[in-house]
Amino acid sequence: MRRIGGAAAACMLLLGLWACRGAGPLPSGAELGGLADVDQPESYSGATLYTYMDGGADLYVNQGFSKLYVRRYARGNEHFVVELYEMNDATGASHIYQGSRRPNAEKELASGCIASVTPAEILTARGRNYLVVRNEDPLAKQSDGLIELGRNVLNRLPGACAFAPKK
Repeated sequence: MRRIGGAAAACMLLLGLWACRGAGPLPSGAELGGLADVDQPESYSGATLYTYMDGGADLYVNQGFSKLYVRRYARGNEHFVVELYEMNDATGASHIYQGSRRPNAEKELASGCIASVTPAEILTARGRNYLVVRNEDPLAKQSDGLIELGRNVLNRLPGACAFAPKK
């Protein structure tokens, strides 16, 4: 009986690990302008989000978190990580952005979409998605590669932008 229980537990663990692999809506690096894919894409549900982030997961869960997709890309000596948080609705994505943005760093990233853009990080929301694009070098200077990656991913997301440029 214990062997069956142990085998079932092992299968559940493997199934859980397999389920954490998946690009979801994040395209390959080649589709984003010649970036190299680094590692396998990952995805996390509400039950596994806490394994990705130590502390801070409650913020996303409390705003209606549904799924997180993570993918790493590289071009030359630059390494980027893209985190796409899928929320239950656009309000949740917008609230996350409002709490995370850097108001003095906001600019139009894509047509009609405002993002918080710093040399090492881009934050934005579109539809029910909250997007984080980060240069893995926290001391990075402003990079055309980071901006291009953020713009390319943002333009592929459905829905209206949470924040539009002021006219």
